[in-house]
Amino acid sequence: MDNHPILRVGVVGAGAVASSVHLPILSHRSDLFEVEAIADFNLDAANALADRFAIPAGGRFEDPQAMFTSGLIDAAIILNSGSHADLVVQALGAGLHVFCEKPLGYSEAEMSKIEVALKSSGKQLMLGYMKTFDQATKAMKANIKGRPRAVDVVVLHPSGENQLATSELHVKGFPASAENIKKFTAQAHEIAVQALGEAGAKSIGSLYANGIVGSIIHEFSVLRELDIHMTKIDFAERWMSHNSPNMVIQGRTDDDVRVSIRWLILDDYPLYQEEIRWVNEDSGHHLIFPSPYILRVPTKYVATTRVGLDHINSTFESYMPSFEIELEAFHTLTQTGKQQGDPIKDGREDMQLCQKIAAFVLEREGVALGGDLTA
Repeated sequence: MDNHPILRVGVVGAGAVASSVHLPILSHRSDLFEVEAIADFNLDAANALADRFAIPAGGRFEDPQAMFTSGLIDAAIILNSGSHADLVVQALGAGLHVFCEKPLGYSEAEMSKIEVALKSSGKQLMLGYMKTFDQATKAMKANIKGRPRAVDVVVLHPSGENQLATSELHVKGFPASAENIKKFTAQAHEIAVQALGEAGAKSIGSLYANGIVGSIIHEFSVLRELDIHMTKIDFAERWMSHNSPNMVIQGRTDDDVRVSIRWLILDDYPLYQEEIRWVNEDSGHHLIFPSPYILRVPTKYVATTRVGLDHINSTFESYMPSFEIELEAFHTLTQTGKQQGDPIKDGREDMQLCQKIAAFVLEREGVALGGDLTA
C-alpha cells in the first residue's frame, strides 16, 4: 500500500497568499498533493491562477460550495480574505478535510459553528499558523530552559506592495466587483458587531479584523508554541501615523511573565521583519522572521549563553519554508489523524485574546462594549 497517497485538493481564494505561497508549494509537492480545483468569487482571478498552475478547466468555480460538492477533491485549502467560518462549515459538511488559514473565527458565534460542524463531520481540520512549524521556532523551543522574565515582540510591517515585490504574486491584478465589495463589506461589519458590538465595530472593526486578528494573531501562535500564554492585558493602545495604524500591547501570563508587542505599519520600510526576544537570568533567545510571502529566505534563531565573564552566541538558520512543512503536516493529518495543537482550542484562545485587546482599547477610548465583549 502507498505510504503517501496523493491528496486531491481544491483551493478557496485566488489572492496573494494563494498566488505567492500555497499554490507554488502544492504544485512543487506533487508527491503529496494534486490541485484539482480552485474557487473564487472573482472568477477572472481564479482562471488566471488556474491557467498558471494547470488546474483543469472543469475545476474552476465561482461558488466554493459547488467546488466542495463536485466530487473532484478530498480536501479544501481555505485561503480567502475575510471570514472563513461559513466556508469551513460547508467544506466539512461536504465530507472534506479542511486546511484553513488563520483566523479560524472572529467571534464566538463563528467558533461555535465550526466546532459543531467539525464534531459531526468525522473529518480533520487544521488551522494555519505556519510560524509554529518553522524549524527555527522548533530549535528555540527545544533549547530554552526554565521560564522567561520577559518576552518582547516587534513587528515592522511594510505595505503589501513592498512585501510582495519579489514574491511569486501575479503581476496583473483582478479587482473585485462592486457587488462583491458591497456584499463582503456588509458581512465583515456583521461579524465585527458579533465580536465587538455596534459601537466597537464602528470604532475599531477594521483594525480588529485586519490588524489584531489578521496579523498580530501570528505572534500569539508563536508565543503559545513557546508555552507563553497571555491571560491578562495590562495596556493596549492604537494610533495612526502617516495614515497607517500601529499598536502597542502589554500583558502577562498566569505565572507573571511580562509580554510586550509593538506592531508598526511602515509603508516604505525596506523589509518585513518580526523579532521575538525571550530572556531570563541565564540566557537569551532571539527569533527573526523574514517576510512570509518570500519562500526560502531563512528564519534566524540566535541563542546567547554566559561563559564566565564572556558569552557565546550560537546561530541557527532554517531554509525549509514553514508553509511547506505545515502543508506536509496537513497531509499527515489526513492520513493519521495526528496533528500539532488543537484547532478549536487554539483558535478560540487566540480569538479571546484578540477580544481582550480590543476591549482594552475601546474602554480606554470611551467606546461602549458590546457583542462578545459583554458576554
